[in-house]
Amino acid sequence: MVEKQDPNQKPPESLKALHKFYQKASADLLASDTSVLDFSGLQEGLPSTRLRIVRTFKGPRLQEIFSRFEGCGEISADADDVSVYENADLPGITYAGHLVTSYTDYPGLQLLPSLLPRYIQRTLLSRLLHRDLSDPKHKTNVHFHHNVPYDSLAATFCSDTERDGFRGFSFFDCPPESSSYFPATDPGTHTSLTVAQFLNRKLRWMTLGGQYDWTKKAYPEGSPPRFPEDTAQLTHGIFEHVRPEAAIVNVYTPGDTLSIHRDVSEDSDVGLVSISLGCDAIFIAGLEEASTRIVKPVVMRLKSGDAVYMGGPSRHAWHSVPQVLAGTCPPWLSDWPASTSVPGAESTVSNRFAAWRGWMANKRINLNVRQMKD
Repeated sequence: MVEKQDPNQKPPESLKALHKFYQKASADLLASDTSVLDFSGLQEGLPSTRLRIVRTFKGPRLQEIFSRFEGCGEISADADDVSVYENADLPGITYAGHLVTSYTDYPGLQLLPSLLPRYIQRTLLSRLLHRDLSDPKHKTNVHFHHNVPYDSLAATFCSDTERDGFRGFSFFDCPPESSSYFPATDPGTHTSLTVAQFLNRKLRWMTLGGQYDWTKKAYPEGSPPRFPEDTAQLTHGIFEHVRPEAAIVNVYTPGDTLSIHRDVSEDSDVGLVSISLGCDAIFIAGLEEASTRIVKPVVMRLKSGDAVYMGGPSRHAWHSVPQVLAGTCPPWLSDWPASTSVPGAESTVSNRFAAWRGWMANKRINLNVRQMKD
């Protein structure tokens, strides 16, 4: 039985203060702050004495999952073995090292550093922002106040030829200087948007599968749009207890934040899966003592390819993103959507999206997948 939580409950003051502190923290401070868990040097030893290894997994299972996601039989880049770490100070919070294929039943908060190899990150990014963003079933924040001209843009700019691994219309097919507009539903209140404005700054999130109602803080009745099958297989293949039914794809630019909140609208206690692509971000999570409201927080620096699983006691933990760090997107991803040679990926013979080269250099994309019902 799922215990209902109040979606309007205010976050603890201590977490609000912590969020504000890290929102203003400089890059130098973050680099020297030993309270921020940074797993970039994991192979050289545990990043904190609070962590202990609780489980190890083998790489071949990951390679099988990634091969299926890519849609081919074999991938040349091998997946590494995996170790899972547990935090000794914070009950119910655990961390996983490098790559993970499975986990114990309903752990707490797991961090899976470098879960996705480079070629899978680029493939996932392309499927989210080329294919899914151009599908009218998947709504965005822009739909609140603008009409999105899918058909007219596709008719003008779409090529039916498969190039750079993608067939069909992408908003990145539109030249950045395009004068095509996203007309405002109420011109007296909002102005129309160009494609460049839409992609560069106005696009903040997209929903996949179950279309969350942000006003009512609930999922609509009835059958939701179909969740993208390949992304569901990738997620479920690694996080075997999760049935992917809905997702929010957040699009961050340095200066953007995600306020402190809890995900409590689902009729399920199955954990949340979060995957990071692009620039580094500071992530805060806190478990709250029900009687005293005392919070034990943890602060982490998430990098491209990292994943977080929030399950067990941390399923309804408070969490936020106070800062996205400019200039931290990996060089091999910063040119996206333009073609870049990545080990393990198929070579490309064209550069369909060259006009948008460097779009990812100052972006962070976060895929947050959840199960809506038990």
